[in-house]
Amino acid sequence: MRYRRLALGAGLAGAAIIGGVATSAVRGDTAVPTATPPPVSTSTIVRTDLAATILTGGTLGYAPTQPLVNHVAGTYTQLPPVGATIAAGQVLYRVDDQPVVLMNGSIPAWRAFAPGMTAGPDVSELQANLIALGDGRGLLSAPNGHMDAATVGAVDRWQAAEGLPASGTIQLGQVQFLPSTALVGAAEVSLGQSASPGDIPFQVTTTARTVTVPLTPNLPSVSLAERVSIVLPTGAATPGRVTAVEPVPPGAASSSAAPSSSASGQPSSAQASTEAVVTPDDPGATGPSSGVAVEVSLTIVATANVLAVPVSALLALAGGGYGVEVVEPTGNHHLVGVSTGIFAGGLVQITGLGIAPGVRVVVAQ
Repeated sequence: MRYRRLALGAGLAGAAIIGGVATSAVRGDTAVPTATPPPVSTSTIVRTDLAATILTGGTLGYAPTQPLVNHVAGTYTQLPPVGATIAAGQVLYRVDDQPVVLMNGSIPAWRAFAPGMTAGPDVSELQANLIALGDGRGLLSAPNGHMDAATVGAVDRWQAAEGLPASGTIQLGQVQFLPSTALVGAAEVSLGQSASPGDIPFQVTTTARTVTVPLTPNLPSVSLAERVSIVLPTGAATPGRVTAVEPVPPGAASSSAAPSSSASGQPSSAQASTEAVVTPDDPGATGPSSGVAVEVSLTIVATANVLAVPVSALLALAGGGYGVEVVEPTGNHHLVGVSTGIFAGGLVQITGLGIAPGVRVVVAQ
């Protein structure tokens, strides 16, 4: 078989003395030293998994949560600093120097808690928090949704711990329910400003690091639990997993078109109606900043347990197709025609006669 890489051989004419080594003449003829074959680099055929990928844009930040809506009238007398984290049982802010306390739950506060009120899931949320905070010890063992005497007693304990009058009643707005610990964002009000029901005192998110990736029609399909790579602005990559695929939130659709690279390598953009949420395996590797533009590597096609060599091992054969130059254990070389599969990460999948793990092949220098 003929191929593009040509063997190098050149005669050296004349005699020379270099570094004390000399050629000699015999019977009047100049001895011509044999040319030393040029050194070659080799690599080993490996068995591995390959995946062809595409890079698309995403935004690194914190997972969203429910908005924080004030229900208390008065004057804002304490607001948290941006970047503060507030856990269940801690004060979110103060109105007229009275605390508004965070409790965990998915149902927003919508009514006061008082003895004899109608049972409901919001009462169960309150009871779960009183138990978790220790105020229900000896009174409540599990939420039951009823504002009974045991719950009123636990509320009294909680109020006393907060420095509030132990009334057994919690006014609407005195507690706020969010699903998890809150990370404080930009303030929407100022100290000394009048507080009104319906205000958004400040933005909040969860403390979970995520990357939001708009999924445009030109991108490959994405599935839950799919493994991806997050490329940070520094160029460093960190692994992650798709934890949600959901519609683009209302109001975000107009800005959800993200630049991406098509399979041909040409940049493109299109409107996204869905987005993937990627959770980094190591959140600490992504830093603390929010709203950071990153790239996410999505898989176009993948194959497992295949034989592969560096792309630079391929030789274009004169009759078409590809081959590799195999180095035998004796040191001899011979050419083997191969069929190729996926190209990914500088490697190429190959099959052919005698192609097996551990076989050495020549690669371009």
